[in-house]
Order: sequence, then structure tokens, then C-alpha cells
Amino acid sequence: MTHHDSSTATPPAPLIDAPERLWGLDPELTFLNHGSFGAVPLAVLEAQSEWRRKLERDPIEMIARRMSELLEPPRWSAAELIGCAPEAVGFTANATGAINAVVRSMQFKPGDRLVAPNHVYNAIRQTLRWVAERDGAEYVEIELPLPVANADELADTFVDALPDRTRLCVIDEISSPTAIRFPIHRIIKACRELGAEVIVDGAHAPGMIDVDVTSQEALGALAWTGNFHKWCFVPKGCAVLHVHRDHRNSIHPSTISHFLGEGFQREFEWQGTIDFTPWLTVPSALAYIEETFGWDRLRTHNHDLATWAHAHLCERWGAAPLTPLDGSLLGSMASVVAPPDLKSRLDSTEHLQHVLYDQFRIETPVHEWGDDWLIRVSAQAYNRPEQYGQLADAVLELARKGPSIPTRRRVNPI
Repeated sequence: MTHHDSSTATPPAPLIDAPERLWGLDPELTFLNHGSFGAVPLAVLEAQSEWRRKLERDPIEMIARRMSELLEPPRWSAAELIGCAPEAVGFTANATGAINAVVRSMQFKPGDRLVAPNHVYNAIRQTLRWVAERDGAEYVEIELPLPVANADELADTFVDALPDRTRLCVIDEISSPTAIRFPIHRIIKACRELGAEVIVDGAHAPGMIDVDVTSQEALGALAWTGNFHKWCFVPKGCAVLHVHRDHRNSIHPSTISHFLGEGFQREFEWQGTIDFTPWLTVPSALAYIEETFGWDRLRTHNHDLATWAHAHLCERWGAAPLTPLDGSLLGSMASVVAPPDLKSRLDSTEHLQHVLYDQFRIETPVHEWGDDWLIRVSAQAYNRPEQYGQLADAVLELARKGPSIPTRRRVNPI
């Protein structure tokens, strides 16, 4: 991928002339939040609809008798993308559910520590807290200061802070609130040398960066999970779980169903009656990306646009970058410190997110990070450089005079 040297770099050329022909997004909405739930192209939605029609024509035959067979092509497609054998792939509805399955299948002892960095996704934080409390263990969160100069600094700071009796570490491949790419391989190796198991939360990784879970397994990672309904254009409700071969028989879905004890793949195939169509649509979605954009071309465009947007917003808002401006610690998202004057005009990050949506029709998440507010932007093929300019203008206007309407509807911090 191309790395830019400064904020004077120009944004990449658009991949497509008329994104509205490919996506059903509201044309009046500036959608800079692909990272939360993705946005599915119309052609992939039609492929999902066709699967729904097929299932409803003969539900018992398709679901009760043939589902295992029908899931073979999706499993092969997913395995090829993340670099593993098909038998190592289990489907779940999302990465949070996958990590719940792994952690809740483990047993901990009093004195054991479950550890994550403060960049952890909040749903995973809550999972680790709950399991630690269940078993009388302790959840420990390591503070990693911002900004970060390079990957070595990030890895060293985390590993040096690991407490005694660390039994499990959960590490983001790309952090949700800060959008930072973690040096996964270095961290796995160091944690395993200290005797700690490692789960990699790759929620944003598939489709955003190259993923090779076999290399992570070789270093000793217990498990990896990633959502396919974000950057792979798969309909919502599709994630993949990979578990180290030595542990597959001891990891079970959070929903225990008919096939308990029949092996990792069989148990994760059937977690009760759910909507299987997102999983079945995986081959169509991945083929759509290759045929419409090309994987390397799409990833490079998104990375370059996120890198440019990061530098552009830092410059417009006078913000110190959280990561190097060359994009070396970014994928297809970036988080930028919002102007501090916003905090005297609005009462919370939630308030800011809603004012941006209601007053300016801009959708982008805002996170509280210490004394700062972080605005995270995503970059996808349908985004344009001028949209980040619209965000920059809106934020500066709010920092000068505040919102023209009071908006306080609740939103989850995603």
C-alpha cells in the first residue's frame, strides 16, 4: 500500500464514477462510518434475497437436511481469504459472539488475569469482565498512551506492562475507537513466551488488510475472529472464527445445540434457527469485490483515502496526529482528535454524533478518550474527498458557535 509523507498529499482517484448505482445509501447522507456495520452493495443484497427465496421454497429440505452441504462453498471462500484450511473455519453472527464463544469455553482460576489494552472494543471489555467475575479471576486493562510513534513502541509498551499471572490476552488487529493497526505477530510471540494465551480480535481485518491466520496459529495464537459484514460487503450477521487446531474440540458456541461433541465445524454450523443467508452469501460478496474492483485495488484505494483524510482533518482542526501521517499504522479508518472547543458547546460525544447527523446529515462515530474526543472516519469505494471536507467544516462550525438544535438521542458507541 502507498504511504503518504505529509498532509499535502493528494487523495486517490475515485474507483467508480457513480457509487449510487452500486449502493443503496441515502444520497443526502454523508456516510463516513463503514466501519460500524458496513454497507452492502445492491448486487450482494440481491444475492442474499435469492438465497432467502430458495430457503423459503423448501425450508425443511434446505435448512434441516442440506445446510451443512450448502455451507461448504462459503467456508472454502472464507478460508481462502484469511489463509487457512476450510475445516478451521466456524461461522458466527459477529466477532463479539465469536470471542464470547472462546472465552466462555475457557475456565480460569482465582488469581488468573484476563488482559486487554484500553483500545479494546467495549463489548469485549464487558465479556472479559463477566468471565473474570464468573471464575473469580481478574480483568486488567493496560493503558497505551497516544500518540503512537511506530509499531515497535506499541508492542513494547503493551508487553512490558503485562502483569504477573496473565492467562489470556485479547488484542485488536485494528482497534475500533482509535483505528490503529496493532503489530499482532510481535505481540502474539511475546505473550506466548510469557505463557499467556492470545485471542486476536480481527473484527475489521477481513477485506481491509491481508489476513493470514495460519501464521498467527504457528506463533501460538489460540483464536482469531473477523467480521465479514464490514469490509467484505457480506450482509450483516456474518463473522468467521478460527481456533488453534489443538483447542478446537474444547471451544463451543455460546448457543449449545444438537451437535455438541461432534467437532468444531459441526457445532458452529448449527447454533439453533438463525438467518443463514449472510453466511451463504459469502462467495457472492467476495466474488463481487474481485470482479468489480479487484482486491488489491480496493484495499489500496481505501487505505490511501483514509491516510489522506487523517492528514487533512488533523490539518484542518489543528490536531496532533495519533499515528504517523504516512499511514503506516492505519488500515481503512482513522481517528482524529476533535477541536477542544467542542466540549464547551456540546455536553457529550453522543451529543456531537447526533448533532452531526441531525444538523449536517453526516454519520461518523465519536469516542471519548481520556480528556479528548476522537472522531473516527472510514474510507470505502463510495466515499469522496469532499465528504471529509464537509465533516471538517461542520466540526469547525460547531466548535465556533455550537449546534443550532439540541439533539440527545441515544446511540451505541460503535
